[in-house]
Amino acid sequence: SLSLGSLTSSNIFHDDLGPPQYKTITLERGPDGLGFSIVGGYGSPHGDLPIYVKTVFAKGAAADDGHLKRGDQIIAVNGQSLEGVTHEEAVAILKRTKGIVTLTVLS
Repeated sequence: SLSLGSLTSSNIFHDDLGPPQYKTITLERGPDGLGFSIVGGYGSPHGDLPIYVKTVFAKGAAADDGHLKRGDQIIAVNGQSLEGVTHEEAVAILKRTKGIVTLTVLS
């Protein structure tokens, strides 16, 4: 029988940066919005994908904060999971946010 003890993260992730880390990023929506665009989503042209950060704009809350990076996977917005949402739904969820926005990301 396979013991779970043998499944170390080094076997699963062949990434020099180590395993991805969950992190919480808090942004304050300003006049320029949250300051990033997203790609992916359920039913996307590339298949059913998680929501990823496509671009962090030079101006905006994400750039000011400095923690959000291109390629980060957005797991949840203000505690609302983005699992299984379409691209349009994810955009709507992000647009609906006001003031302080808490993102859970996998980076």
